[in-house]
Amino acid sequence: MSELLRKIERATSSQFFDQTGRNEGKSHQCSPMKILLEGTCSFDCAYCEVCTRKKGISFTPDELAHGFLELYHQGKAGGLLLSTGIPRGDVDLGMERLTETAKILRSSGYNGYLHLKVLPGANRTDITEMAKYATRLSINLEAPNASYLSEVASVKNYSTDLLTRHKWLAEIMPGKHSTQFVVGAAGESDVDIFNTVMTSYEKYHPARVYYSAFYAISGTPLEQHENTPVWRANRWYQVDALLRLYGYERAETSPVFDEDGMLLNADPKILLAKTLPEVNPVTAEFAELLRVPGIGPVSAGEILKKREEKNVKNPDVLRECGVIMKRAMPYLSLGKYKQTTLASWS
Repeated sequence: MSELLRKIERATSSQFFDQTGRNEGKSHQCSPMKILLEGTCSFDCAYCEVCTRKKGISFTPDELAHGFLELYHQGKAGGLLLSTGIPRGDVDLGMERLTETAKILRSSGYNGYLHLKVLPGANRTDITEMAKYATRLSINLEAPNASYLSEVASVKNYSTDLLTRHKWLAEIMPGKHSTQFVVGAAGESDVDIFNTVMTSYEKYHPARVYYSAFYAISGTPLEQHENTPVWRANRWYQVDALLRLYGYERAETSPVFDEDGMLLNADPKILLAKTLPEVNPVTAEFAELLRVPGIGPVSAGEILKKREEKNVKNPDVLRECGVIMKRAMPYLSLGKYKQTTLASWS
């Protein structure tokens, strides 16, 4: 292994992306490599290990680009998620170096997945230039509002540095941008996160929102802070799918939260289905079918096709459509088939 690849290996072992990029790129056969160009930062994000470092591993754009390309050609990286720390608070320099790395990659023939992190307070012209090379751009909102952000990061201005850039990404790269929240870092409720996520989807239409469960890193200001249970972030991904893929509205979702505004540790689709009448697969529209646990967009589409020629109240036919009957049965109106099938379960 070359010295450059050993340097990359040390840099990618950083815990930075465990807090701010853990779940990205899961759809790729080989996960993207996640790395920082600059391993130190002058910002003060209280959960971030990088902000506490006086020294860190750093790369020139040429080093990072060619080191990644070698790993990519070896089949050890399926794409690249690239960010940078901000030494001396020089956001413009950080954006310039990120973009230069992307230019080198594209000019070298790399046409794969390239996710670039936009820095808080970045110039719009720099973002526009960066977008020429990226598959996806993102800026992490981290917390649901300015009050909560101030609990974990005093340097960033929530409105100007983050929300304004989030809006710009929607304009510059519509449908190809994302954001992320560090769940539990600032003591926020899930309803607080929900309101911000809903506003984001309604106004800015990001491709994805990511959720990372906070955990305390030794040496950071939040090292004594209670870790967020991983299930909470996982439930957020389930809620997010209901908002992004299943068309749930704000007013419909209250059953997934407890009286303190926190997510219940239960499947949110089931919690919501319990509040709705049973669905008749013979007459239900696509959106109604999606409300049933065990039915997704593909199986709902298959039901609509098959009911023209088959009795879709028959559990065997529904299974042919891809319905997970064990989950769906309690929420479907199936007449005699439901009575027979439920009796066979007892």
